Amino acid sequence: MMILEGDCFDLIKDLPDNSVDLVITSPPYADIVNYSSSVSVKKPDEYVDWLLPLFKEIHRVLKPSGSFILNINDNCKNGLRNTFIYDLISRNNKETKLKLYDTYIWHKKSGIPNGSKKRFRNMTEYIFHFVKNQKELKFYMDRVLVPASDNFKKRTKTPVGHQGYFKDGERIVELKNWKDYDLVRPDNVFRFSTASASRDNTIRHPAPFHKDLPCYFINLLTDEGDVVLDVFSGIGTTGISCNELNRKYVGFELNPKYVEFSRKRIEGNLTKQYTINQYDLKDNFIRSWKSITEIENTLGFDSHNHIEDCMRKGNKTSYGYKWKIELDEYRD
Repeated sequence: MMILEGDCFDLIKDLPDNSVDLVITSPPYADIVNYSSSVSVKKPDEYVDWLLPLFKEIHRVLKPSGSFILNINDNCKNGLRNTFIYDLISRNNKETKLKLYDTYIWHKKSGIPNGSKKRFRNMTEYIFHFVKNQKELKFYMDRVLVPASDNFKKRTKTPVGHQGYFKDGERIVELKNWKDYDLVRPDNVFRFSTASASRDNTIRHPAPFHKDLPCYFINLLTDEGDVVLDVFSGIGTTGISCNELNRKYVGFELNPKYVEFSRKRIEGNLTKQYTINQYDLKDNFIRSWKSITEIENTLGFDSHNHIEDCMRKGNKTSYGYKWKIELDEYRD
């Protein structure tokens, strides 16, 4: 496992050609300002020009059998949806040698609430799959098959062209490979949780993804011992996934706080030590909690995000209470 501190646009130039099996990353989203002072936040109208040079380098370092998985999302301004993501995909096809292989949707099981009365809840993000050579692509469909639904099994009970025979009024079909119908290909909508569903984000990274996301694609697109690169390593979630699946990990990260945190996290040298205190609206103490998950399970709240917003973004109240992290850090 290797996490390098620095600008990924510079660090990737030191990697040899055809040396990486999988690049999986989620770049800083446009207009999000709290990645730290060391990260230059890009506006939608400059985002594509900023990111495309990195795409060209990713193509260079990918092996012919490799893939590039990009998790990204757009935003709204003045009541309208920005189109820079579509510009990014279109210009990539014209200006780089990366090939758009497929598009997936991440349906977030616990998305961010939306206060607009004229806009639906924001529960999805984009995942784009690029390749260097689709004919040599590693892709292990058998590893991600899902159980067939009862409706699917009913529909396939009598395959086309196989009428079977009737016995006591019931159609009987003898299939030698009935087990083939127990597992089917998944659809292209992935139902991963957000990171807050399993981890209290005390490091305050603004947009972490759940480790299920990189685990899925690492399992689908690589073999044990392969090299996985995350050019925006963040707090090391992709590295955690590589550890679990026995892949070699290389991460690039500009924020020194994230670098130190992720190195310890991947090595398993972190212990969360913090307390969430609950107050009423008159600042009277009610009780302490160990985690947002404990609060949610005990009080029956249906989302982490309200309480997280209260603690991390300065909102005054959530669910009719005030919340405060008294000790917000990880220690060795």
